[in-house]
Amino acid sequence: MTTAAAEPATATATATATRASNGHFSHAMKGKGNTVYDGPIEGVARPAVFDLEAAIEGMYTDGYCVVPNALSTELAAETRRHVDASGGPDEKYEVKNWCFNKQLMIDWTKDAYYLRYLDLPGVIDVLDAVLGPDCHLQEGNTWTTGPGRKMGLHIDHLPLQIPEEYLQDPRVRIPIYFCPVMIYLVDMKLDLGPTIVVPGSHRSGRGPNNETTYKGVAPKAALVKAGDAVIFRFDLWHGAWGNTNTNGERRYVMQLTYGHRQTMPNYPRLGKEGNYSQEVLDAITPRQRRLLCGAPEAPRARY
Repeated sequence: MTTAAAEPATATATATATRASNGHFSHAMKGKGNTVYDGPIEGVARPAVFDLEAAIEGMYTDGYCVVPNALSTELAAETRRHVDASGGPDEKYEVKNWCFNKQLMIDWTKDAYYLRYLDLPGVIDVLDAVLGPDCHLQEGNTWTTGPGRKMGLHIDHLPLQIPEEYLQDPRVRIPIYFCPVMIYLVDMKLDLGPTIVVPGSHRSGRGPNNETTYKGVAPKAALVKAGDAVIFRFDLWHGAWGNTNTNGERRYVMQLTYGHRQTMPNYPRLGKEGNYSQEVLDAITPRQRRLLCGAPEAPRARY
């Protein structure tokens, strides 16, 4: 793992980073050593009413924010049924000696069903503010997991390597280049293995190294409601609490990753015949088109 303790500030190859099928970067600086947290845990604060300014501030101070009721409970339940009906029989997703792990990549070029999730109110307002109003979708998937899954603390990507002492200065705000948006389709309980985040850990400038807390701050669990969304930065320490449910319940989440305009887009332009299905072309809105593949009149940057 590369640390930044005695190195000058340098930019990593953000534009050319590639991802594994689970949405993580192939060169992600995973936690090193023992990063599995087993101590007492409390839930993240879930605002009763969405406050955009507080959510934006949270992305820079805590490294994450919660958008309550991004989906209605009815749409969350419908989406869960859609996921269950997709991808074939459950047996193919039972991973021996681990857990049920059903992760389905969304084909944005052919499947219009998921377009509605691209620009959810509240979520898109936070993304436009922290990534810029010309940010775009990097990829998306639905993810269903069962008992057995547990994940140690790690980071997904380190966009800039800056000595930690500088990052502690509250005047320093590192730009946000990537944000996963976790949209939960069930009420999250501790035994379902919720996402855990370490508030403020993005100011470490590195991944965890035999650490389960940062400067005395323990992880918090995303014990949110069905339809809530949690947005966090890729350089925030995060993981998953152990799924120990014994009632046959599973964690259902939609995971969408958005990138800054200076990151490489993943999806082709709409103009070329055959790039997108007619169903998508008929349903997509101008803002969704921009999020998916950019405005047609704007030249695509090359890196």
